[in-house]
Amino acid sequence: MQIKLNIKSEVNKKLTIKQLKMVLFRSMLKMQELATINCPVDKGRLRNSIHLDPSVEGYSAYRLSDGVEYGVDVEYGTSPHLITTKVARALKFSSGNKTIFSKSVMHPGQEAQPFMRPALDQVKNVWIKRYTNQILSR
Repeated sequence: MQIKLNIKSEVNKKLTIKQLKMVLFRSMLKMQELATINCPVDKGRLRNSIHLDPSVEGYSAYRLSDGVEYGVDVEYGTSPHLITTKVARALKFSSGNKTIFSKSVMHPGQEAQPFMRPALDQVKNVWIKRYTNQILSR
């Protein structure tokens, strides 16, 4: 998400920039909160890795990331794909009451479970306006 503004008045330029940085920070905190709430949970590793950097007010750029290698697969889903061993001699999994060992297995794919995009949409459509009105009307 990018916000670009042209401030023409020199009188309040520094104050306005400071206020807009407050809007940006609060918006990013809200996006982190919403992404965490919407994040699907198995063991909680993905949800617990959602991180805002830097985590303090006053910056003009922030990065919200999920910090795990499979976050993008959860967000966008995957198509069917082959999983093969890389280090171990075999993969081990259970099917019913049977334990199966194999060098490869076909993964059926995973449906998308978006959590970042809905958070971004809600922040863009609701929260930026709300925070802008709160902060700039002071």
